[in-house]
Amino acid sequence: MPAKDDFLRADEEAGSREAFDDAALYDFEYRRRRGDINFYRRLAGNRLQFAPAGPIVDLACGTGRLLMPLLRDGHTVVGLDRSAAMLAAARHRVARLSASRRQRCLLLRADLRAFSLRPRFALAVAAFHSVQHLYAEADLLHFLRATRACLVPGGWLAFDVLPPDPAWIARDPLRRWGRTMFRHPLSGQRLVYTTNHRFDPRRRVLHMRLYYLPVDERGRPSGPERVVRLCHLQLEPARVRGLLARTGFRLLACFGGFDGRPVDGEPGLADEHVYVAAAR
Repeated sequence: MPAKDDFLRADEEAGSREAFDDAALYDFEYRRRRGDINFYRRLAGNRLQFAPAGPIVDLACGTGRLLMPLLRDGHTVVGLDRSAAMLAAARHRVARLSASRRQRCLLLRADLRAFSLRPRFALAVAAFHSVQHLYAEADLLHFLRATRACLVPGGWLAFDVLPPDPAWIARDPLRRWGRTMFRHPLSGQRLVYTTNHRFDPRRRVLHMRLYYLPVDERGRPSGPERVVRLCHLQLEPARVRGLLARTGFRLLACFGGFDGRPVDGEPGLADEHVYVAAAR
């Protein structure tokens, strides 16, 4: 009979995959999220004052939310992602660019837990909490060491995480939150979205459930509810700093949001921490 940990790890694996199977819905849900894109664009443009020049690697590039603006800004970018659906959407976007911009882009399918690239990048970015889908210490260490190995000396790594918020983690796991009604961007199906979560304190993983209930024009259920799993490792700032030090990075800055404000030590709901580190 499978052990409890086997079930937990299977749930975690699904929680790093299921939310990215519907690329159109993903883009629709996060279409207004621009703060991180603007931050990383500024970082990519300004780094030349302090760091070597060179191409950028967009780790967990998804549908190209960040990759496309970076290409339009004139950068050479390699995008890497494990999801076939997300990469297909990214390729469709890149195909609509001018020939000169397409030539500055390469898309690769690979897992952050097991990738290897040549050491030629000046900047690596892992945006939108991507590192929080690495639940085991060994996976985090591999990711950071592989990223360090693909950077030129002095190259930068930038990434963001949602730090643990005790009040949010402690929400009632039996309640539904964030009720929203919308239409699917492709099918036009009317859906009601809700979410809840539970926390595994031993493995430090937050198990979220995203619920999509089909409804008719009067808001009455009209089909089976779809449940999408999404998991996030809870990464405390001290642990992030320790992991960076162990894997050959020197922390340059940590911000309490994409507006560049300092970390105040009291994270609240949706207050991201943004880390910028240099390869030693």
